[in-house]
Amino acid sequence: KSIDPNRVAQEALNAVLNPAFNAGLREVGLFPHDQAIPEVVEMKEEGPVIKFTFTHAPKVTLGKVSGFTAEHPVASVSEEDISANISSRLEGAADLVSVEREAKLGDTVIIDFVGYVDGEAFDGGSADNYELALGSNSFVPGFEEALVGMKPDEEKDIDITFPEQYVAELAGKPATFHVTLHEVKEKVIPALTDEAVLDLNIRDVKTVDELKEFVRKDLLQKKVNQIEQKYLNDILDQIIAESTVEYPDDVLEKQASTMVENTKKQVESNGLTFEQFLQITGATEESYLESQREAAKKDLLRYFVIEEICAANGLNPTKEEVEAELSRQASTYGVDVKTLRQYYGENLDRLANDIRSAKLTRFLLVNNPYSVPEKPAEEPAPVEEAEAKEEQVEESKPEGEGETGE
Repeated sequence: KSIDPNRVAQEALNAVLNPAFNAGLREVGLFPHDQAIPEVVEMKEEGPVIKFTFTHAPKVTLGKVSGFTAEHPVASVSEEDISANISSRLEGAADLVSVEREAKLGDTVIIDFVGYVDGEAFDGGSADNYELALGSNSFVPGFEEALVGMKPDEEKDIDITFPEQYVAELAGKPATFHVTLHEVKEKVIPALTDEAVLDLNIRDVKTVDELKEFVRKDLLQKKVNQIEQKYLNDILDQIIAESTVEYPDDVLEKQASTMVENTKKQVESNGLTFEQFLQITGATEESYLESQREAAKKDLLRYFVIEEICAANGLNPTKEEVEAELSRQASTYGVDVKTLRQYYGENLDRLANDIRSAKLTRFLLVNNPYSVPEKPAEEPAPVEEAEAKEEQVEESKPEGEGETGE
């Protein structure tokens, strides 16, 4: 009485789904591209009849994968690069100090404002105690410039015209903003001293000379990574150009639709509707979908060729390789493997993808080596951990793709 027959039947069905599906795949010689959807067509006494629906994997014909070459310049860093980077770091550590004077470009102001079109306040056109950096170009053209010269506690009406490429209800219309300026803040950038260097909180960097050396190595490492990344992508582009991929049309349509949906979510998170986004960009829904189809074609071609390279050359990581990498990372970070596994949780596939990406990078470099200059660039020393990681070929799975196989 306590056992639900339907639950028992579902458990039994689940137990046979994967074995039945895999047996069916072997029988017909197909491989799925996405998650198969099972449907019980008929329940017989000896067992169910199940129909599986899935998109079959594309047919990929690889061209050659070795013997290509591309530009690989020597990385270098100039004194101007170093000075500009240090200036940027100091500017990021600047203090905003309240001043009793007229506002100028580069200042930050605290304002209240209300916008009017045809004498009526419009939605989204007002705010209190809004912090605005003059010169940031974050407001409609003409607004920030009109605040230059205002003093604390001053009020002003600012007339502007919205751009033609704007949300439909405001595009091209004149508007008036009533602005009250509460405070002017000046950015005070610290001078380059040992004390200022300490305030940057860079590990093992305590003096100006140490900061210059750190920045030099940091920039050099980034340029080395950028050069190698571009080299790898150029090699991969040549491999793709000599390869062919045949896949069902619905794969392309699904990918393009997913990209459009992601755009909708992104613009809505920024406070716009998708219709407003289309108006601003001057696109129609169909023209935007077509542009995403073109982008999807490139993404899918790249993805499927990389998948085939990895499958054909044994680059997909084994369970033993994943476990070995877990052990290595646990040792590096001083934690036990169990704790690290819990940290990854359901994202253990991410670790496997990182291993595969590193193997793919090595494979491409070994089979398509670049010539080493007679006097190679100075070897960059390790820098901050986040920046020192090995650059790998970009091989992200196209958006919206499901798991393959079972």
